Amino acid sequence: MRPTIVPFLLSLTFLPACTVDGGDTESATEGTTAGTAGGTTDEPTGGTTGEPADLNALELGANASELCVSAMTHAAKLTQAIAGGDAAAATAAYLGTDLQTFVQQFKTEAERLDDPAIAASLALGTPADLAAAEGRLHSALVRHMRDHLSAVETGTDDRYAGWDEVHCVWTGALRSLAVEADAVGWHSVDESIAADVDAALEAGHDGISGAPPTTAIDDWRVPPAKQIVEKSLYRAAQRMMIELAANARDNADAVAASRALALFGIVKDRLEGRNTPGIAQIEAMLAGDPAMIDPAAILTELDIAFAKRTRAYSAIIDVELGTPTGYKSAIEGRTYARLIAPGLAERVSGANVAAFIGEWEAYPELVRAGTDLENINALSQRLVDATCAYQAALGVAECTPEADETK
Repeated sequence: MRPTIVPFLLSLTFLPACTVDGGDTESATEGTTAGTAGGTTDEPTGGTTGEPADLNALELGANASELCVSAMTHAAKLTQAIAGGDAAAATAAYLGTDLQTFVQQFKTEAERLDDPAIAASLALGTPADLAAAEGRLHSALVRHMRDHLSAVETGTDDRYAGWDEVHCVWTGALRSLAVEADAVGWHSVDESIAADVDAALEAGHDGISGAPPTTAIDDWRVPPAKQIVEKSLYRAAQRMMIELAANARDNADAVAASRALALFGIVKDRLEGRNTPGIAQIEAMLAGDPAMIDPAAILTELDIAFAKRTRAYSAIIDVELGTPTGYKSAIEGRTYARLIAPGLAERVSGANVAAFIGEWEAYPELVRAGTDLENINALSQRLVDATCAYQAALGVAECTPEADETK
């Protein structure tokens, strides 16, 4: 693990610029400061206005698949059985039910490995194995949600069904995880993970229009809502991992360690390419002696990747100011900024986290308007500087939005 870095004073006023060296490969908008020329503003057409009007008369959740709805009833039974330590009831809630069928039809190779892993953990039936089964299920469901969110954004025929599938999984299995994450005790930053996802799912559904197979989305609303849903789930996973790691260490609790390790699957791919060595370090620690777990070291490894991703969205290129793509990127940066706020508050001396979050709240609207270049550039620079200060406190040698760690 990296040595402890002595934190230094962070001021959210103008500071010398950190190195800018490219952007996050997830978006073409990341990693370059806003230019000195005016941004371009596309004239909205059709339903792409960003106005908070409901573009359809459908109820959120009404078009979820019957399989999802049934699977989530079994997921609730599984969670209840595991909480009660009833291995037989947990197994009955999964094996041969629509929940197992639901998991088996997930698309990616990683997801196809979830069903045998869940079944194996249930067969072992120890409290630690039951916790692993639940965490593995939650990780698989998050990836399933991400698949459907991406399909809605990129062009599936029935965007209502895709969005409602996400809502089905959220309300049926994952909202309880977010509520639990909202209540953790290891930091003092105000949380609203569950409420943030609730609101984003409502807003995104309102931004869908048309009828299958020609449904359309409001580009000002649906892609940003996707980012809020997705990254808020990462925030829930990170919050719970640190809480569980502390419980495992303090109480020599193998159950907490097992659940934390399984939940790491939700965010594991976020470390790839940013802090790849941290993956093995986290996994080894959570799989080892619970008394030897270091929650602060786990937070460091997670937040190195998250701070780099935050940095990637701290500056929007000038041609995307005033466009839906630029606005979406600024919203994505805001979600990552909320994720790293507790660590920044603890590790950067003098950090004004309320101001940091407040400036991230203001940034997307400035990017959306795309006209006030002086304020956009000044605010962008402050966000870059604040995020670079946290990267330095985490032991990152050179502030970057994307370079991978080597050890």
